[in-house]
This record gives sequence, C-alpha cells and structure tokens, in this order.
Amino acid sequence: MSLLIKKFGGTSVGDIDKIKNIARQISISKEVGNDIVIVVSAMGDSTDQLSSLAKSISINPSKRDLDMLLSTGEQVTIALLSMALNEYGVAAVSMTGSQVGIITESVHGKARILDIKTERIKDYIDQGYVVVVAGFQGASLSHNGSMEITTLGRGGSDTSAVALATALSAESCEIYTDVCGVLTTDPRIVKNAKLLDLISCEEMLELASVGASVLHPRAVEIARNYGIKLYVKSSDNDKSGTLLQSKIEPLKLTRGSLELTKTVNSLEIVEQQVVVALSNLPDKPGIAAKIFEKLSEAEINVDLIIQATHEGKRNDITFTISKDKLQETIKQCELIISELGGAYSFTNDMSKLSIQGAGIMGRPSVSAELFETLSKANINVNLIATSEIKVSCVIDIKDVNKAIRCVGEKFKLNSTQIYINPSSKVKKEEPEVRGIALDKNQVQVSFLNLPDKPGVAASICLSLAEANLIFDTIVQSERTTKINKKDISFTMSKDDRINADCVFESIIKKLPGSKVEDGPSIAKVSAVGAGMAFKVGTAGKIFRALANQQINIEMIATSEIRTSCIVLEKDCDKAVKAIHDHFELYK
Repeated sequence: MSLLIKKFGGTSVGDIDKIKNIARQISISKEVGNDIVIVVSAMGDSTDQLSSLAKSISINPSKRDLDMLLSTGEQVTIALLSMALNEYGVAAVSMTGSQVGIITESVHGKARILDIKTERIKDYIDQGYVVVVAGFQGASLSHNGSMEITTLGRGGSDTSAVALATALSAESCEIYTDVCGVLTTDPRIVKNAKLLDLISCEEMLELASVGASVLHPRAVEIARNYGIKLYVKSSDNDKSGTLLQSKIEPLKLTRGSLELTKTVNSLEIVEQQVVVALSNLPDKPGIAAKIFEKLSEAEINVDLIIQATHEGKRNDITFTISKDKLQETIKQCELIISELGGAYSFTNDMSKLSIQGAGIMGRPSVSAELFETLSKANINVNLIATSEIKVSCVIDIKDVNKAIRCVGEKFKLNSTQIYINPSSKVKKEEPEVRGIALDKNQVQVSFLNLPDKPGVAASICLSLAEANLIFDTIVQSERTTKINKKDISFTMSKDDRINADCVFESIIKKLPGSKVEDGPSIAKVSAVGAGMAFKVGTAGKIFRALANQQINIEMIATSEIRTSCIVLEKDCDKAVKAIHDHFELYK
C-alpha cells in the first residue's frame, strides 16, 4: 500500500463537473488500496476575484486581512471535493492548512513553511480517510501562542503538496494541471511544443523562476532538497506526464525548518579566468550572434556573458573565458572589431566566485549578504551574474583566499562544501537546451554611473532586500568608455517596480552622480539546459535564432545552464518560437 499526494490546480477544479470527475478518479485509486492525500487550489479564477474584491475596498489592504480573505477560496474547494468523494462512497475529510498542522513564518502574503505537525492527518489516514487539504495556506504562531492564518504566495498550493509529501514520507507527489506535463515551451505560443518525460529539478528551477508557470519554484526547491519523486500530469487523462529528478543527496528533514533549510550549500571558485570586454559595438540585431559564432568557430567556450546597458546606438558586451584560450580569443576579437568596429580589452588573473543553493533568487537578502561580505573584506566585484540557484561574481585572483574565508564563514560552509575548479557532473548526452520560458511580467532597471569600488553592489542589493523587493537577472559590467564607473542592471516584476521609487531615491542619494533609468517595455526569454555548461557555441546559436528574426537583444545574462535574453515585449512570442525551432525542440 502506497501513500500518494495528489494536487489539483484551479483549472482542474474549475467547476462542479470537474470536481466530480476528480472524485471519480480518486475513488478508483482508493479501491486499489492506496492511501491518498489531496491538495487543492481555489476554483478557477476565485483568487483573482477575491483580490479584486479587496482592491474595490482598499488600494493597500492589510496583509493580515488579505490572507484571511484569500484563504477562503481553497476552503470552498476542499468542502465540495470532500462532499463529492463521500457521495462516491469514499470516506473523506476536508482540512484547512491550520487544521492539517502547516506551521509557517509570521509573514503574511508569502510565508515559508517551518513545520508540519502530522499527527492529526496521520490519524485520519490510518482510519482509511482520504484527506482533502486546502493548499496555499498555513498558520503562524503569534507571540502569545494564538494562531494567525497565513498564505504562501501565488503557486503556494504546489508548495503545500510537496511539503506534505516530505513530512509524510509519501511514495510520490503528483501535480495535476491543465497541460499534459512539462513542455519544451508554452504551447499557446508554439503549437508543436513537446512533452518532456524527464527533467532535472535544477533545470525546472531555472525554468520556473523565469516564467514557466506549470510549477512554482518553491515546490521544486523542496522536491530537490528532500529527493521527492515529483510528477506533473494532466487532470484530463492518465498519461505518465513528466518526472522531476533531484541530482543532489537528499537532506534530512529537521523539525522547524522544512522550507528554511540552509539557502547556500556550496561555494565554488573557478581560477585562471579572463574578463574580455567588447565596447562601442553597433546596437542592432545580429551583433551578439556574430561575436559568439566567431568565438565558437575557434572552439572557445564562453562562461558568463553580460550585456547590460546601451549608450546611444552603441553597446558593450562582456564575457569570461579560461586563460588558456586567451591568445585565440584575442585573434577572434581582432577579427570581430575589424568587421564591426569598436574596441576590445581584457583583464587577466581573475577568478569566478559562486554561491549555490536552491531558491537563492527567491531570497533577495542572500545576494545582498554575499556582496556585503565581499565589500567588508575590501574585495571589488568586477562582474555579476545570477540565476535561480547560483550567484556568481568575478574577483581578482589575489583576493581568492580571503574571499573563501569570509564567504565560507558568512554562510557557515565547511571544507567539504567549498570547491576549487570543480569538474562538471553533467553527462555528455544532456541537451544544451531542454526548454524555453517566457516572462512578460518584467521591467528592466539600470543604475548608471556608479563608482567602481567595493560595496556598491552590496548597498543596492541590501536596500532592495530590506524592502522585500525581489530582483532577478542582475548583471554588472564594466563600461570601458567611462573611467572608474560601472552600471548595474536588473529585472524585477512590474508590481515590485511600482513600489520601488522611494527605495531607488534613497540609493541614488548615497551614490552622488548616479542615476536610475527604466528600460523600454520588455520581456525575458530564457533557454535552459544542463548541457549548456560544456557545449561550445550554444549562446551563439540562441543569438543567431533571434538575429534571423531581426530581434534585437536589450540585455543578456547567463548562468551555467541558462541563457536569458531581454527583448522588446512586442518581439517576445516570436523570440520563443525562433529559439524553439532553431534547436528543433519539437523532435
């Protein structure tokens, strides 16, 4: 007999007929002897409707009252599904997040789960009940011991389901949705998007963090950390769907920290790096493609790629390479400059420092803590690149030992969690691009004319983190047209940008001569694949796909397994289709 956790999203429980259909499916599964816990979302657009009701009363309602309101959506679903199950002769009981024992932080709106007190739910399971749980919600304990209803944020029902699977040591967790699993991209944009039978949690984290809405990043993070067998399936058929696979040694669950595990679990140093800067390039479609195609022709594997800001009709692109490829890179740069104009320069004896851990970008304080730690040690940061699971920066090789010591101490890392020049664990057959995500809910912001000194990145990130503003795709490049000046660009959600003006003003006051500049209406298109780390020329292929459609790239940010391009919003659907077709992901 197996214990199964099944989660049904809002579209899957959108009306009474769908709820009855789910009850029939569950009754069949129960008949074969499985123990079952069901987690559900609010019906259809109920959460949006409740949010609209709140906004009709107040532009800025109390977060506590908003949680009280929004949590009612799931309570309607659990009651109806429990009634339907009982009508089919299946003993069922409905439970809210607090009743089932989900204990969270004392944060309203996007609380993280600390613990799940499983005694009550286990008792019902032992009695043969199907337990129907309200997703998206839990309860925090106030200072006087009373309960406060909290919500986990958008997509929180996924998080509830995987957390319950962890706490109950379930056989598996199945997420049922209105698509057949994880696809290579959004089928509404690309009709021949292909179903993926298998994807790593690391790849799914990257896709989920940059717009793939099939799974919430926090749910994937829990599955990765605790080795949960996680499936994404269609609620309309019984096909196997997509299996998410964790590639790390599962953590041991400890009481009181289910979602508050150690955010940073490793520090990596890659030595013998060179920063190459191409400056004053034409700002038009095809330039990035020509550059990286020329480099790949010489078998030069590029690591970080950063294109952060524009100046008039000219642009700068910075990237890193291994030192042993420097002479060949210089030859290729000379060919590039002779064709495109501009200039090139390089900085030798550099190292890439990276901290890694699931869900780093969902916790803006982590990046801030890294940069603040380096600043206090008087270590200057030359480049910055971020992803959902890693924050990387380039520092002078002479500062490496000091950086290892202070960063290791800050994040409480032992010697077994610090890696110098680690070898890739990616299998050779891993695809360079497995899927493509699109995020239209983004704006681009740049801090210009920043002083080139330790602590600048730290002060910006700290200010944003303190205001609980989540920033992504952070890139910092050195503009060779200005002496001792840097620009830092990043993306953030449109909602967060609305609330950011006061924070930005306070940052600018601390940095005389700097200014904030909003970019045009943009969207982020991201290609993700585990094989990207070691296959030469992947970036060039991505940029060529966009160039062939005359799509200009506003901003570039990369990690080992993700390349993100910021494009104009009007071009975003065309960009997704272009990359998907170029890599023949439909096969």
